[in-house]
Amino acid sequence: LKAVQDDAKRMDLPSWVTPAPSSLGTGGLGKLTADQWKAVCSINLVVTLVRIWGNADEKGRQYLMLSNFMDLVTAVKLGCKRVLELDTVRLYEEHMLRYLQGLTTIYAPYQLLPYQHLAMHFGENLQRFGPTHATRCFVYERENLRLQKTVTNQKFGK
Repeated sequence: LKAVQDDAKRMDLPSWVTPAPSSLGTGGLGKLTADQWKAVCSINLVVTLVRIWGNADEKGRQYLMLSNFMDLVTAVKLGCKRVLELDTVRLYEEHMLRYLQGLTTIYAPYQLLPYQHLAMHFGENLQRFGPTHATRCFVYERENLRLQKTVTNQKFGK
Protein backbone atom coordinates (compact mmCIF):
# COMPACT_ATOMS: atom_id res chain seq x y z
CA LEU A 1 0.00 0.00 0.00
CA LYS A 2 3.00 2.27 0.40
CA ALA A 3 3.38 2.33 -3.40
CA VAL A 4 -0.30 3.31 -3.78
CA GLN A 5 0.15 6.12 -1.23
CA ASP A 6 3.33 7.36 -2.93
CA ASP A 7 1.69 7.38 -6.36
CA ALA A 8 -1.37 9.18 -4.95
CA LYS A 9 0.84 11.98 -3.61
CA ARG A 10 2.14 12.62 -7.13
CA MET A 11 -1.33 12.66 -8.76
CA ASP A 12 -3.24 15.76 -9.73
CA LEU A 13 -6.90 14.77 -9.89
CA PRO A 14 -9.73 16.83 -11.37
CA SER A 15 -11.74 18.76 -8.79
CA TRP A 16 -14.83 16.57 -9.28
CA VAL A 17 -12.97 13.38 -8.27
CA THR A 18 -13.07 12.48 -4.58
CA PRO A 19 -9.50 11.39 -3.84
CA ALA A 20 -8.55 8.31 -1.90
CA PRO A 21 -7.57 9.08 1.69
CA SER A 22 -3.86 9.86 2.03
CA SER A 23 -3.70 7.43 4.95
CA LEU A 24 -5.13 4.52 2.94
CA GLY A 25 -4.21 1.19 4.50
CA THR A 26 -3.33 2.54 7.91
CA GLY A 27 -5.17 1.76 11.11
CA GLY A 28 -7.85 4.12 12.35
CA LEU A 29 -8.88 5.33 8.90
CA GLY A 30 -12.46 4.15 9.31
CA LYS A 31 -14.73 3.20 6.43
CA LEU A 32 -14.22 4.47 2.91
CA THR A 33 -17.12 6.21 1.20
CA ALA A 34 -18.45 4.88 -2.09
CA ASP A 35 -16.68 7.72 -3.93
CA GLN A 36 -13.40 6.92 -2.18
CA TRP A 37 -13.70 3.24 -3.09
CA LYS A 38 -14.35 4.29 -6.67
CA ALA A 39 -11.19 6.43 -6.72
CA VAL A 40 -9.05 3.76 -5.07
CA CYS A 41 -10.15 1.00 -7.44
CA SER A 42 -10.49 2.88 -10.72
CA ILE A 43 -7.60 5.34 -10.37
CA ASN A 44 -5.09 4.62 -7.62
CA LEU A 45 -4.82 0.84 -7.91
CA VAL A 46 -4.87 0.98 -11.71
CA VAL A 47 -1.94 3.42 -11.82
CA THR A 48 0.13 1.62 -9.19
CA LEU A 49 -0.52 -1.96 -10.34
CA VAL A 50 0.18 -1.13 -13.98
CA ARG A 51 3.41 0.60 -12.94
CA ILE A 52 4.52 -2.31 -10.76
CA TRP A 53 3.19 -5.35 -12.68
CA GLY A 54 2.64 -4.00 -16.20
CA ASN A 55 5.98 -5.25 -17.55
CA ALA A 56 5.85 -8.64 -15.83
CA ASP A 57 5.96 -11.90 -17.77
CA GLU A 58 2.57 -12.32 -19.47
CA LYS A 59 2.31 -15.89 -18.19
CA GLY A 60 3.38 -14.95 -14.66
CA ARG A 61 1.04 -14.65 -11.69
CA GLN A 62 1.44 -10.88 -11.23
CA TYR A 63 0.54 -10.12 -14.83
CA LEU A 64 -2.44 -12.49 -14.66
CA MET A 65 -3.60 -10.79 -11.45
CA LEU A 66 -3.23 -7.36 -13.11
CA SER A 67 -5.18 -8.48 -16.19
CA ASN A 68 -7.88 -9.95 -13.95
CA PHE A 69 -8.19 -6.71 -11.97
CA MET A 70 -8.31 -4.67 -15.18
CA ASP A 71 -11.19 -6.85 -16.43
CA LEU A 72 -13.08 -5.97 -13.25
CA VAL A 73 -12.34 -2.24 -13.57
CA THR A 74 -13.32 -2.27 -17.24
CA ALA A 75 -16.58 -4.12 -16.54
CA VAL A 76 -17.50 -1.65 -13.79
CA LYS A 77 -16.67 1.35 -16.00
CA LEU A 78 -18.77 -0.08 -18.85
CA GLY A 79 -21.65 -0.93 -16.52
CA CYS A 80 -21.72 2.62 -15.15
CA LYS A 81 -21.73 4.50 -18.46
CA ARG A 82 -24.40 7.18 -18.81
CA VAL A 83 -25.10 6.20 -22.43
CA LEU A 84 -25.37 2.54 -23.39
CA GLU A 85 -25.30 0.73 -26.70
CA LEU A 86 -25.91 -3.00 -27.06
CA ASP A 87 -22.20 -3.42 -27.84
CA THR A 88 -21.36 -1.77 -24.50
CA VAL A 89 -23.52 -4.29 -22.65
CA ARG A 90 -21.86 -7.16 -24.53
CA LEU A 91 -18.42 -5.80 -23.63
CA TYR A 92 -19.51 -5.55 -19.98
CA GLU A 93 -20.59 -9.21 -20.04
CA GLU A 94 -17.35 -10.28 -21.75
CA HIS A 95 -15.10 -8.51 -19.22
CA MET A 96 -17.17 -9.65 -16.23
CA LEU A 97 -17.13 -13.27 -17.40
CA ARG A 98 -13.37 -13.14 -17.96
CA TYR A 99 -12.89 -11.54 -14.52
CA LEU A 100 -14.95 -14.24 -12.77
CA GLN A 101 -13.23 -17.04 -14.70
CA GLY A 102 -9.89 -15.49 -13.74
CA LEU A 103 -10.84 -15.51 -10.07
CA THR A 104 -11.49 -19.23 -10.15
CA THR A 105 -8.25 -20.07 -11.99
CA ILE A 106 -5.73 -17.56 -10.58
CA TYR A 107 -6.98 -17.90 -7.01
CA ALA A 108 -8.00 -21.58 -7.13
CA PRO A 109 -9.78 -23.16 -5.29
CA TYR A 110 -11.80 -19.92 -5.07
CA GLN A 111 -15.59 -20.31 -4.91
CA LEU A 112 -17.67 -17.55 -6.46
CA LEU A 113 -20.01 -15.69 -4.12
CA PRO A 114 -23.70 -15.09 -4.89
CA TYR A 115 -23.19 -11.40 -5.66
CA GLN A 116 -20.48 -12.34 -8.17
CA HIS A 117 -22.90 -14.71 -9.86
CA LEU A 118 -25.46 -11.89 -9.96
CA ALA A 119 -22.93 -9.68 -11.74
CA MET A 120 -23.34 -11.95 -14.76
CA HIS A 121 -27.05 -11.05 -14.87
CA PHE A 122 -26.37 -7.32 -14.65
CA GLY A 123 -26.06 -7.10 -18.43
CA GLU A 124 -29.70 -8.20 -18.69
CA ASN A 125 -30.68 -5.35 -16.35
CA LEU A 126 -28.71 -2.87 -18.45
CA GLN A 127 -30.57 -4.06 -21.55
CA ARG A 128 -33.97 -3.86 -19.83
CA PHE A 129 -33.62 -0.69 -17.76
CA GLY A 130 -30.81 1.26 -19.40
CA PRO A 131 -27.99 3.19 -17.72
CA THR A 132 -27.64 2.93 -13.97
CA HIS A 133 -26.90 6.57 -13.13
CA ALA A 134 -30.46 7.15 -11.95
CA THR A 135 -30.59 4.08 -9.73
CA ARG A 136 -27.09 3.55 -8.37
CA CYS A 137 -26.49 3.53 -4.66
CA PHE A 138 -24.29 6.59 -4.05
CA VAL A 139 -27.28 8.51 -2.66
CA TYR A 140 -28.06 5.68 -0.26
CA GLU A 141 -24.39 5.29 0.71
CA ARG A 142 -24.27 8.96 1.69
CA GLU A 143 -27.49 8.61 3.67
CA ASN A 144 -26.08 5.54 5.46
CA LEU A 145 -22.97 7.53 6.36
CA ARG A 146 -25.11 10.37 7.73
CA LEU A 147 -27.13 7.91 9.81
CA GLN A 148 -23.98 6.18 11.10
CA LYS A 149 -22.68 9.53 12.34
CA THR A 150 -25.88 10.23 14.28
CA VAL A 151 -25.23 10.05 18.00
CA THR A 152 -27.78 7.87 19.75
CA ASN A 153 -28.15 6.43 23.21
CA GLN A 154 -30.59 3.75 22.03
CA LYS A 155 -33.41 5.37 24.05
CA PHE A 156 -36.44 6.55 22.11
CA GLY A 157 -37.24 10.23 22.56
CA LYS A 158 -34.10 11.15 24.53
